[in-house]
Amino acid sequence: MWSSELRDAAYYHGYRGEGGEADGWLYFRNQEGVPGEIALAIGPADDGSPWFMAIDHPGVIAEFEAASAGPPPGRFRAAYAFATRAQLHDGINRVFHLARSVPDYPLTAFLEETAYLGDTEAERVLRQRKGQDRFRTALLDYWQSRCPLSGVAESRLLRASHIVPWALCDSDAKRLDVHNGLLLAAHLDAAFDSGLASFDDFGALLLKNELGPAEIGLLDVSGRRIANLTDAHRKNLSWHRRHFGF
Repeated sequence: MWSSELRDAAYYHGYRGEGGEADGWLYFRNQEGVPGEIALAIGPADDGSPWFMAIDHPGVIAEFEAASAGPPPGRFRAAYAFATRAQLHDGINRVFHLARSVPDYPLTAFLEETAYLGDTEAERVLRQRKGQDRFRTALLDYWQSRCPLSGVAESRLLRASHIVPWALCDSDAKRLDVHNGLLLAAHLDAAFDSGLASFDDFGALLLKNELGPAEIGLLDVSGRRIANLTDAHRKNLSWHRRHFGF
């Protein structure tokens, strides 16, 4: 019973490659090339809880937020506990989307997609378009398809905003790094991309004094800020503030 519940949870969120069972843990991998594996287990309580998940991907672990659950099994690096089945499902889903977005999966996928392209002008344009599409997909995964400042979740109103612009990045790794990007509502992206807005190290919106009351009113986010910025985000935002004179 317990193994079928864990298998169903893993399968539902894309982890359909089974890696066996050991010491009460079931092991799974993604079959679509998404890096990292997970291990799932259920505690001894009569109601089948708590639920446990272990992760081996260091990039995901650095971003993942859940209650620690003591030593992980085998080669896995971290284990987490969940009070309910729903929380476990949310955790697996988050791990899957983080694994598709944190370095270096977007870059690896981009290089595989463009390996056949040469260096003509048309091919350079196509390579950039594919890179920007891959970057947008990674940001949607990372920010859970929602602007972290305004809360806008309509994908047609969301923009993949580079912090250090694409043309000024010194490598494809920088261009495809989710920590060099924010998923912003279109009006916030326009202000950010043009240098009329930026963010401090705590994710609070900064606006240029040259903006008038109408523009400030449009961009007003009522004291909200972007939570959970990483040090890599902050380093890039520091560059953005200096570049645009904040």
